[in-house]
Amino acid sequence: MERLRPIFKKLLNKRVKIFLITRDPIEHDEHFRHQATNEILECKEMGINIILFRGNHHCKLAILERKILWEGSLNILSQTYSQEVMRRIESKELAKQMSNFLNLKSVV
Repeated sequence: MERLRPIFKKLLNKRVKIFLITRDPIEHDEHFRHQATNEILECKEMGINIILFRGNHHCKLAILERKILWEGSLNILSQTYSQEVMRRIESKELAKQMSNFLNLKSVV
């Protein structure tokens, strides 16, 4: 989050809506539960909309401007140096399909 925090603040200052969709901290082990809760609270205080998923969702994706879909194995919010990947797809239809799959119709 350290690298994303200034980016999020800049976007929020431009009145860009940000939705952070993440696993409910209740589903993390004790070690990560506290950290996840703190990060979520900080994001809420900044003005980021938080949507919590339950049920072992393990998606790693981002949807930008309802037309750009990033998906892959990289944990976007917590990895700095990693051998994992993210694939960028520019497609309104695929972004919409992913939103529908995640039941985010009202958000994205």
